[in-house]
Amino acid sequence: MSTSIDLLSVELLDNIVIFVQPRSALFQLALVSRKFNSLVTPHLYQHIFLDSNSTDGGNRHILPLTFLILQKPSIASLVRSFTFRGSFQDEESWSGPGDTDDDSRLPWPEHPDRENILRRLIKKISHSEEEEDEWLEKVLPQYAPWDDAIFSLLLISLPNLRRLDLEITNNHMGSLERIFNRIASSEPPFDVSPVFTQLSDIMIAGNDDRYPTDYVLLYPCCRFPAIKRLYGHRLGAEEDSPHLSEITSVPSPIETPELDESKLHTDDRSQSSGLNNPTSTIETFELRDSKLHLSDLPIILRALKSPETLVIHIGNSWAWTPTRTPDILSALLIHATSVRRLALDHEDYYPFEEGVGPDDNADPVSFIRFIALTHLRVAPVFLFGHADMFNAPEPESVDEAAMLNRLRGALPLTLESLYVTHAEFVFSNEHAHLAKAFEILLQHKECVPHLREIVFEGALEKEKSRRRAGEMISIVKEMGLDARVIHRTHYEYVRQRGWGWDEEESFEMCMHNDIGEKVQLFP
Repeated sequence: MSTSIDLLSVELLDNIVIFVQPRSALFQLALVSRKFNSLVTPHLYQHIFLDSNSTDGGNRHILPLTFLILQKPSIASLVRSFTFRGSFQDEESWSGPGDTDDDSRLPWPEHPDRENILRRLIKKISHSEEEEDEWLEKVLPQYAPWDDAIFSLLLISLPNLRRLDLEITNNHMGSLERIFNRIASSEPPFDVSPVFTQLSDIMIAGNDDRYPTDYVLLYPCCRFPAIKRLYGHRLGAEEDSPHLSEITSVPSPIETPELDESKLHTDDRSQSSGLNNPTSTIETFELRDSKLHLSDLPIILRALKSPETLVIHIGNSWAWTPTRTPDILSALLIHATSVRRLALDHEDYYPFEEGVGPDDNADPVSFIRFIALTHLRVAPVFLFGHADMFNAPEPESVDEAAMLNRLRGALPLTLESLYVTHAEFVFSNEHAHLAKAFEILLQHKECVPHLREIVFEGALEKEKSRRRAGEMISIVKEMGLDARVIHRTHYEYVRQRGWGWDEEESFEMCMHNDIGEKVQLFP
């Protein structure tokens, strides 16, 4: 049968291979004939997915795979996307070689040139003899249990990598952090031998079930040469201490409106960090269920060059760092002239459920300075502030007038689409004054002359809330605008949430990234 199949054209066979499922069948197909082997090999290595399938963490095949990539550049050049899910292995978690081959880490392959190949690469990337010795100590042993070092060597050896989907932990990421920062800053050897020149899409996801994951890898990813779309999930500061300020030594614009000139001359790290000369060409930057330290957020955002889409989704209640809405807005305003689509939202769990802490600030913010903004997706707390949301001002008071008219001065003239999340606040009996503020905005259409649609999305379980939402839709339509009300049940999750502005981008499954079905109630 293989002889008759071999008579088919290469183009037809290649189309057949594309549709082979499951993917594991490709391994058997590669053994059918040399012709099939040559056809299947690019498909086998085009998308690499690894997970923690070893008893001590990490992937049991990582060492044979890494050596194959280092030994055969022709195979390395086939890889377009790389995904890892789980936790890295390190020397502390490794219990040694197992008794069976079913679940234990496989050693480096026996090959006469293996050590020379590893030594040459390590010598190339090391900046000192001490660093070289450190790499060799981690990489040369037969079972080399330091995955952050192994992954560093593997990733920089994929010349055509375009998509990186990496789940990480808080432990033992020093080698990756060092390599990523050198790539981002074009430090030797990456100044003359650049890597990641085609890497356009990156996901950095935390894998801790409860606590936030450090975001030190996110910062260099912002500055990779070809990055277009960058996503971060469940990243944050566990305590009220910055993670990046000490690295970059560049003051936040929140703390000092203008950079201190003396620091720019005395701190070489800030000169090489790329902060003052951003080269990133990012189109979309998204942080979900994340809470960065407020002095780190502007450092991350300043590293981007004229992003068009920013999605900031505050979450992870175990990230014990303050939430201050004015500071968040101040960081976002770094890109006030380029951002066309902005989302400022929070997780289903309301971030001020237990009140505004002494170090928090939940004041309302204005988006009027975003002069290119056409699409805004926002939760009510950012429009009205916590105090006015939960305590309606005295009727006919000056405070009430200010609250009811707040939206008139909070939205830019360029706005075309307003998407209100967590709309259960807007249409509940306890927060009826919020809905009235939207009605007043609609009565003053001159404040948003280009507005063409309003969407309200929230957990609208009660019939009274749905009735109020229907009344709002009628008012919106009377003003000649498109309007929708979308019901999404909180805490009833049925599928993985997508990524990007339209949530159409997909990555491998992320922890705590499920979402309920959305049902359009009106019209």
